[in-house]
Parts: sequence; C-alpha cells; structure tokens
Amino acid sequence: MKLKHFTAPSSTLALSQIREELGEEAIIVSTETLPEGVRVTAAVEETQNINFDSHEQLEVSPSLQVYDDVALRESLEYHDILPEVSGQILALARQYNVRYKIEDNQKLLAYALQQMYRFKPISGTENQNKVFIGQPGCGKSTAIVKLATQAKMQGKKACIISTDNVRAGANEQLEAFAKILEMEFYFCKTARELFYCVQSGQNRYDMLLIDTPGVNPYVDREIERIDEFFDSLKADKLLVMDAGRNTLEAVETAEIFCRLGCEWIVPTHLDMTRRIGSVLSSAYCNHLNFCAASVSSNIAKGLADVTPPALAGLLLTQEEK
Repeated sequence: MKLKHFTAPSSTLALSQIREELGEEAIIVSTETLPEGVRVTAAVEETQNINFDSHEQLEVSPSLQVYDDVALRESLEYHDILPEVSGQILALARQYNVRYKIEDNQKLLAYALQQMYRFKPISGTENQNKVFIGQPGCGKSTAIVKLATQAKMQGKKACIISTDNVRAGANEQLEAFAKILEMEFYFCKTARELFYCVQSGQNRYDMLLIDTPGVNPYVDREIERIDEFFDSLKADKLLVMDAGRNTLEAVETAEIFCRLGCEWIVPTHLDMTRRIGSVLSSAYCNHLNFCAASVSSNIAKGLADVTPPALAGLLLTQEEK
C-alpha cells in the first residue's frame, strides 16, 4: 500500500489533489485540521503479478484491482451531498469492498453510513422529554402528532406540551389532536411554567412531547427566546428539518440550532423530496444523530425509523422515482 500526505486550504482541494496524483481508487486514511487548512493522508493499494519470461528473468507487471464506484459516486452527486461528506462515504465503501469483497452498492453504502452516523429509534433515545425545534413550516407539530399516535398504538402514556405562543391556531390544532388520542394537553407560556409542567409529568408519562414556536435562526432574539425556554430543561432536543432544502443553507442552519443543544435530526417531507443531500450533509457536519423521519402525510403511519440500509436504499433509488 502506498501512503501519501496532502496539505491544502480545504478538504475539497485536498481530495482533488489526491484524485489527480493517486487516482480514483485512493482511500482516505485520516484527516487533520491545521491552522492553514487540512492535512489528509491517502492510500492506494498496489498489487504486483510476478511472471517469468523464457530466460527465467523476473518480470513485474503492475496490476490494480479496484472497485468501480461510478454508480455510487453519481448517486451521491445527484443528491447534492457536500464533497467532503461524499468523499468519506466513498472511502469507507472502498475499504469495505477491499475487506469483504462485496460489490453490492446498497450494502457498501449502508456500511459507510453506519460508520459515519448514529442511528437509534426515537422511542429509545436518552430522555423521555422530547423537544421538537425547527424553522416555521418544517413539520414540527405534525411530527409530534405522528409520534403521539405511535405511542398510543404501542400502549405508551404520553402527553403533548406546547410553548408556541406565536403561530395563530397552533395550540388549538395540537389540543384537538390530543383530544382525539385521549391524551393530556398543556400550554406553557413561560420557561418556569414549562419546568414545573415537565417536573410534575416525569413519573406520570412515558413520553412528554414538547412543541416550540418556529424559529428564524438568523434572528438573534428568536434564538435567545427559545434558548431561555430550554436552557435548564433536560430533554432530547430534536431538530426537525425539511429535507428539500439547499444543502449549504441547511448545513448552516443546522449549525445554529446545534448551539441550542440539538443532537438528533428528524427529516420531514421525504415523500415530496427527490434529493436529500441537505440531510446527510447537515447531520455529518454537525454531528447530528438519526432517530426518525416523516415519509408520508398520513398521520396514522407515524414516524419511520431511520436505519442505514433504508437510508442507503433511498439514496440509490430516489433518482428513478
């Protein structure tokens, strides 16, 4: 194996240098952030076939057997995944191919995603308190109702709490769904009210589902207001994100919400989105974990668990839909 170090101002430029010098078969071994940019270590497998001519002299013929990742590369490009993210996916897929001699793209992609992200069902995340945070129209309230419906069907006791005093009709809508599901509904106007509401419900409910006002991440006052509500509250903070967004803007937006403590991502509108590069890129760049996704407008279907094979299948088949 041939190893070489590359230093460049960005990961994209480093990957370009690697491809130019070592070829498409190069594997990323490690990445190090430097004051002047990044330092990437790449490797390429070198095999040799040994032959003997008629004079019994040793002849070395270079031979390189490389996994053809063209289809996988094209799929990642189609979904508009950031180069540094797709580069990592491809590198891991090649490593898995070399190690286990598997060429099935969905299996290779699922393996790469398993290494890069954390996956866990939303009902099994760390805390019974689940706060849904996101921009206006991202699907927070719908996600809450879907999860509440799932809880009801699974025999779990849940309640819905709203802190949304901004959007007209938001509380009435949630309260109406809560009545249909025969669940308790609470509206908390202040952080203090929310704190005591959650405290009193800790031993009474399996899950406390907390809705928040839609937030413009670029308005400091809105960020501060929601931060005041949840700064002292122990909860799983879930970033609800519309999957059909511009990739760069989605990554930047997710970074702002992660400063509020978001650790999980819930993609929505996947049934109305052809490209999901914004989701993969936002999660990877901001260390967000997958727990659930909204793949249908049908409330009764609930939220779908996100798994590496399912996500890999979505990435590979979306273009054909």
